[in-house]
Amino acid sequence: MKTTAKPFRFAPLVILISGLCTSCTVSDYFNASANVDPKESINVEQANQQIAEAKAAEQARIALEKQQQAEAQAMQLLANQPVQFLPTLAKIYAARDFAPIWQDDAAKKKFLHEYAAFVASGISRSAATELESISATPVDDIKHDMLVTDAFLGYMHYTQKVPNSAQSWLYSQNSYKSDKPTDESIDKWLSAVQNNQHSEFVNQIASKNHLYQETLQRIASNLATGKVKSNAELYKLALNAQRLRIIPSFDNGIFVNIPSYQLNYYRDGNLVLNSRVIVGKPARKTPVMYSKLSNVVVNPPWSVPSTILSKDLVPKLARDPGYADRASLEIFDGSGNKVSAYNVNWSQYVNKKGIPYRIRQKAGDNSALGRFKFNMPSSDAIYLHDTPNHSLFSKTDRALSSGCVRVSKSDELASILLKEAGWTMDKKQRVLTSKKTTSVPIQSSNPVYLYYVTTWVENGKVQTAPDIYGYDGKLSAPSYINWTTVQKYL
Repeated sequence: MKTTAKPFRFAPLVILISGLCTSCTVSDYFNASANVDPKESINVEQANQQIAEAKAAEQARIALEKQQQAEAQAMQLLANQPVQFLPTLAKIYAARDFAPIWQDDAAKKKFLHEYAAFVASGISRSAATELESISATPVDDIKHDMLVTDAFLGYMHYTQKVPNSAQSWLYSQNSYKSDKPTDESIDKWLSAVQNNQHSEFVNQIASKNHLYQETLQRIASNLATGKVKSNAELYKLALNAQRLRIIPSFDNGIFVNIPSYQLNYYRDGNLVLNSRVIVGKPARKTPVMYSKLSNVVVNPPWSVPSTILSKDLVPKLARDPGYADRASLEIFDGSGNKVSAYNVNWSQYVNKKGIPYRIRQKAGDNSALGRFKFNMPSSDAIYLHDTPNHSLFSKTDRALSSGCVRVSKSDELASILLKEAGWTMDKKQRVLTSKKTTSVPIQSSNPVYLYYVTTWVENGKVQTAPDIYGYDGKLSAPSYINWTTVQKYL
C-alpha cells in the first residue's frame, strides 16, 4: 500500500527552529497557509512561548558566559589581592568594560577618610588588610580602582547594618563580619556615579555627628604631630568614634551616654535639660539601643520583671512575707486572682524559674518607678523612670539599676512633655495628688538614644568616662592596624 506524504507535519517544526534565528513568528506562517488541516498544525501560542523560552535560555547562557569571563579577567587582575566580593566586582566592571569608577577625587578622598577611621577602630582585620592593598597599588592602575570599590561595598554594608548591630559589633571583640550590601543599594550607588553625584552619595552615608568628626580630627592631628603616648590611646579614640557615628547630631531627642551617667535632652539644637541618671549594674547592663518616647505615665504601677522577681523579690518574701504589704506589693496567681504573700510557700521558688505568680507594686511615692515613667518600644523592656531614692544620684558610680534608666530630673522632663500635651502644671499636680495612674501620649517627635562612649573630643578637649561594662577590652591596639597607612588617608 502506497503511503501519501504529509509535508505539513514537518513544516511547523521547521518554522519553530527557524524562529530561533529570525524575527519571524510562527503565526506568520499559519496566516499564509489557511488551507492547512488544523489537526496537522501546532498551537501557535505554545510555539511562540517555546521560542521565547529558548531565546531567554540562550540569553542567560550568554550572560553567564560573559560573567564567567569577567570573573576570570577580574581574578587575573586581582591575583593575590584580598578582595571580598569578586563576583560582584566582575559584574560591575564588566558592565563598564573595566573603566574606572572613582574618578571623582572628592568622593574617593571622603570615602578613604571614613574607611581609615573604620580601620583604626580595629573592628575588622580584613578592612585593615584591604586598606594596605589600596595604599600599595598605583592610583592609575585599574586594580586600585577595583580595590577601592571592593572596600566601599563592605563599607556600605557596615553603614547600613551598624545602627541595629552596634551592641554586638562595637562592644564585643572580633564579632564584626563583613558582607555584601543589597543589590538595590549597589544600583543606587552606581546610579549616583552615572549622574555625577558620587560625592553626594558618599557624604550622605558618612556620619554627621560633630563629636565623631572632632574625635577623628584629634586622631589625625596626633598622628601628624606625633603627640600621642601610645597607639592604645589612638585605638580607644577610634573605637569610640565608631560608637559615635551611629548617633545623629545632637539636635532633637534624648541622649543618654551610659558610662557618663548623663541624660541630655535637645530641641532644635538647644540643650533643654541635663540630668544625672542611674543605669544598669554590670550584671544587668543597660543595652545600647535606639527607640522613641511613646507616652508619659503619671503615678505608674510597677509590674515586677521576671528576673527581678526570681533573683530579688522571692528571696525577700521567703525570709519575710510581710515585706509585700510594707512595699505595697500585690500578688496574683495564674488565674489573675489576688493572693496573700503569707499563703505562698516562697522557699520552693528560690533560685527557680517559671514562678507561677505575678507581682505588681501599687503607684505611689514609694513605688520603684517613682512618680513618672517614660515609655518607649523596646525588646528588652527598657524605659526611663523616676525613683523614690534620689540620694543615689549623689554617688559617683551610678551603675545600680536592673537595666532601666532612672532620671534624677524626671519631674522636669515630665513637665516639658506634659506641657506639650496641653497639660497645665496645676493639672499635673492634681493627678499626682490623686495617685490615679494616667497615661499621656507624647505629642512631639522624641527619639531616644542609649549609647556607650568612654572617650571622645568635645570643643577641642578630650573627655572620658569609666568603662563600667568593660566594653573597651584590652587597652593595646590590634597589631594589624598600620597607623602610617591610617594617617595617609585620615
